[in-house]
Amino acid sequence: MNTRSTLVDRAHADMRLAALLRQAPIEFARAVYGINDHASGRTDTMAAREIARAIRQGTPVTQERAEQRSRAYLPTAGQEHCPRCWVVYGHKSPLRFREATEERPETATCSACSAEYATTLG
Repeated sequence: MNTRSTLVDRAHADMRLAALLRQAPIEFARAVYGINDHASGRTDTMAAREIARAIRQGTPVTQERAEQRSRAYLPTAGQEHCPRCWVVYGHKSPLRFREATEERPETATCSACSAEYATTLG
C-alpha cells in the first residue's frame, strides 16, 4: 500500500470537506435574506425565489430551522451533500465533482438546486 498517495487523497478529501463546511453559514445567510425578501414582497431576488420554491414544495422555511440545519451540516468524505439543499430544504442532495483545470478550481455541483461550490483553491 502506498502511504503517500493515501495521505494525499486524505488531505484532498479534508480540503473538500473544509470548503463545503465553510459554505453552510453562507447558505444560512442566503436563506435569511430570502425569508426577509419573501416576507416583504421582494419576490424577484434569487434568494426569495428559492424560499418560495421550498414553500411550494411543502417545506416551511424559518430562520431558526435554517440556523439549526446550518449548524448541523456535516458532510462525510465520499458522501458529500449540498449545503444549500440541506439548509433550505433539509435534503441531502449528493454533489458531483468536476476536477480542476488550469483555468478553474475543482468544483462541486448539485443537480437538485444547481448550486456550484469551489472545493479547492485551484
